[in-house]
Amino acid sequence: MKEQILIAVDCGKYQTKGIARYRGKTFMVSFRTKMMPVSRLGVDIQPNSFLVEYLGNEYLIGNMVSEDFVDYSLTKNSTIHQISIYTAISQLLQKANAPANVDIRLAVNVPISTYKDSVQKDSFKQMVENRRGSIHLLVNGRTHSFELSDVTLAFEGMGEVYSKPDVYKDKNTIVVDLGGLNTTLCTFSGIQPLVNTMIVSDLGINVLKGRIGKAINERYGLSVSADDLEQVLRSGYFASKGEVFEESKVFIEELKYDHVQQIIRFARSRGYTFNMSDIHFVGGGAIILKRYIKQEFPHAVILDNPQYSNCLSFLKILEVKYAKH
Repeated sequence: MKEQILIAVDCGKYQTKGIARYRGKTFMVSFRTKMMPVSRLGVDIQPNSFLVEYLGNEYLIGNMVSEDFVDYSLTKNSTIHQISIYTAISQLLQKANAPANVDIRLAVNVPISTYKDSVQKDSFKQMVENRRGSIHLLVNGRTHSFELSDVTLAFEGMGEVYSKPDVYKDKNTIVVDLGGLNTTLCTFSGIQPLVNTMIVSDLGINVLKGRIGKAINERYGLSVSADDLEQVLRSGYFASKGEVFEESKVFIEELKYDHVQQIIRFARSRGYTFNMSDIHFVGGGAIILKRYIKQEFPHAVILDNPQYSNCLSFLKILEVKYAKH
């Protein structure tokens, strides 16, 4: 009987995260979900970036790519997500030093809107599985070949509920997943998701970035690039020609606070009262907005490494599904 490796990939609009479990050990990878076509690239590839050749085309993926190449489309049935998923798999196989014939048991994320639509769901599954054909790619000069079948699709916004079922089985939990493009909410009764509570808005961190860029343009008459905005969000202020605009610190914080308020208003408009439930925030956006989340929800839980929460649940689903009897 062939060995198997369990791989969970959460390929978001902002970041791709992957966790593998093999021979009792855990391996992790993460990189920005940014991809640009290249040709005969001669620069040294930096950590968390990858030069990928797939189907005769070359791409640079990860942190070295400009913010201009972030994918803002609503679908994940796209080349950037397909190649990002394959790249994450290749790196996890490499880290685990798994043999070429290992059985890959993969779980990968889909938006709730896709998860609830059987046609979209099947289309995405076929794309990831490459229609059961062999997958060949060159990553940073190293050849990788593997096959994917019986891929498990998991919905976004489950947080760590499935990774710790004993903790959650007797609780009501609202999970708020703050991603790059979307914010997803789902209520769990124990470990059962309530389908009518699965909602998604476009209030991801990219929307916040856009509002900050607009404010900078209106106040200072200066245009800012997507790369500038990434730095502004990280630093908490705007600077030009080396000068820090002190008042920018204030309105950037105000916009962060307002963004949290927008998410709350959206949730309430869709029937959320936030009563009688534990409230958990996950996703990379939970780190950026932590101060204002805790202000509005003092007793809410912002998980450690919240960007990996979904992946850990995906992995648990695989462990149960493929448990050796």
